Amino acid sequence: MSTYDELKPAPIWANVVATVTRRMPIGKSRLIQLLFHGSNERFVGKMAEELGGYKFDCSLRDWIAREVFFAGCYEAQESSFVRNSLRSGMNFVDVGANWGFFTLMAAHLVGASGKVVALEPDPRIFLKLKSNVERNKLEQVRVFDVAAADRDAELILAAHDESAENWGISRLVEGGSTMQETFTVRSRRLDSLLDDAGLGRVDLLKIDVEGAEDMVLTGMEAGLKSYRYRRILLELHPNQLAERCQTVREVAEVLTASRYKGFALDYSRAATRKAYYHHMIDFREFIRPLDQMMVEGLTGLRSIKMPDTHTIWLSPDQIDQI
Repeated sequence: MSTYDELKPAPIWANVVATVTRRMPIGKSRLIQLLFHGSNERFVGKMAEELGGYKFDCSLRDWIAREVFFAGCYEAQESSFVRNSLRSGMNFVDVGANWGFFTLMAAHLVGASGKVVALEPDPRIFLKLKSNVERNKLEQVRVFDVAAADRDAELILAAHDESAENWGISRLVEGGSTMQETFTVRSRRLDSLLDDAGLGRVDLLKIDVEGAEDMVLTGMEAGLKSYRYRRILLELHPNQLAERCQTVREVAEVLTASRYKGFALDYSRAATRKAYYHHMIDFREFIRPLDQMMVEGLTGLRSIKMPDTHTIWLSPDQIDQI
């Protein structure tokens, strides 16, 4: 029996609150945090119709699930890019899929004629991902409980704290280098995994791996050289990279060496607010040159603490699309 059978539909009060909060012109995020911070409620929620309207395992302890259900969006700038990039029949790969927000949205956009491949190594979150796909009968989606990395092996995953509210920060670490709970997880090179899955061209690849960006890109070497990956949505984590003696600059150089063109998504306070309250807006309003981002602080220095950085990389034949 599937794990999702155990959950009940969202209660009436939750649907009423979501109807109100999704339409609020101001104060939405603050109210959601005030009402549901620390909540242990869990039910089957429903995504906004423009994102596919799919059902998902909604634990209000998880702030991502809270935002998706009560705000109707999550990472609005990135969501706008995904929505504007994918069409029916295209292929999407989600590396670091978590419980599947982008996976589900992509499944809606590419339709039954497209393909979606999702990777999530955290065994607890993978169960949610798998059940969300099964719950919505998405036959175009394949899920893998593996970490994309630079080798086919077993690696150590430092797990997120389930009593906290950010369930998207599990990360690969060197053995014995963390005080967090750990899991031994399988890793695969992305090129070979996709070969085995029968997926050739990738129209959009999303990578969110909490500091293992360099490892993922190393496992994509052949695909980068052949431009198998047409568009890449890459979240950079400077502080976590530094823990492994890597830098943002070194990650970027892997892509620029293969003639990919980089752009940054504007995550300034003003841009984030605009996207949050008008999340169907065109992503081009949030694009800025990557060189500007580098000047503003991403210089590759290992000791400086920096915020996470959201970037877009286009293969040569896609550059004129922005």
